[in-house]
Amino acid sequence: MKPTFHCIPCHVNHSYRVVSKLNLTPDSSLRLMQELTRISMGNFQTPPDCAHQLYKTISQLTGIHDPFSDEKKQSNALMLALLPQLHALCSGKQPIRQALRIAVAANSIDYGIGNQDCDADFSVQFKTLVDDIEVPDDFYNEFIKAISSSQKILYIADNAGEIVADKLLMEHLPVEKITCVVRGNPVINDATMEDAQSIGLNALVRVITTGDSTPGINLSRCSKEFLYELSQADMVILKGQGNFETMIDAPLEGIVKKGVKMFFIFIVKCLPVAWFIHRCLGDSAFILREI
Repeated sequence: MKPTFHCIPCHVNHSYRVVSKLNLTPDSSLRLMQELTRISMGNFQTPPDCAHQLYKTISQLTGIHDPFSDEKKQSNALMLALLPQLHALCSGKQPIRQALRIAVAANSIDYGIGNQDCDADFSVQFKTLVDDIEVPDDFYNEFIKAISSSQKILYIADNAGEIVADKLLMEHLPVEKITCVVRGNPVINDATMEDAQSIGLNALVRVITTGDSTPGINLSRCSKEFLYELSQADMVILKGQGNFETMIDAPLEGIVKKGVKMFFIFIVKCLPVAWFIHRCLGDSAFILREI
């Protein structure tokens, strides 16, 4: 997806929230905010590509490599504490369908958008979020069909905390077929290898990284390992809006297998995406792309 004019204030507002939490001097905060605002006005292939440059600049100018490190640890801990309840929710009929609902509800843990934090209130509200989500029959049927017919499944994760719900979903899938992907370096609150290890995901499935810090997928910056796994996958599960923005219309002929099915699962968090898929802000989205 191409950026729109909506992306500029979104990136500037996010930059303001990040700079405000870094405990810099007033002069340093001003200079950093000026530079991040300048970057936000630039031309980028997708909105997540701008975020990549913003966080690269934050790291370069401040030496702070992971501004949301504490929040990510908190999100993982909170979701791990909820796991017994989440397992219980999947104990009835159609456990995969229920795990899909939980996985998409957890996509609301997003420090890139204001008021989407993972705190004590979130843990109270989480079951209500799950109850409000319906997985469309056509998507679910294609999802189940692809699981049984695929030899290799690539699961591209999104945020910390949310990755606990991803692990729950993967537990209900043939884990021997799955390779899970996290970000190569910290960006916003996206999950990295450290998060995967902290929740025990590595003990369940093979985990690799994109080799990149884009909060989505930029194929020109991804590692050879990731590109190889993408080329071999029969089914790709992509969590989160950033993965959707970067992969829903990316030219993939010659990069992925012909006929591969890509399942996008996320909550709609901005107007351009809402308009693109004819949804409303806050809606759950289950989108299938077949190459």
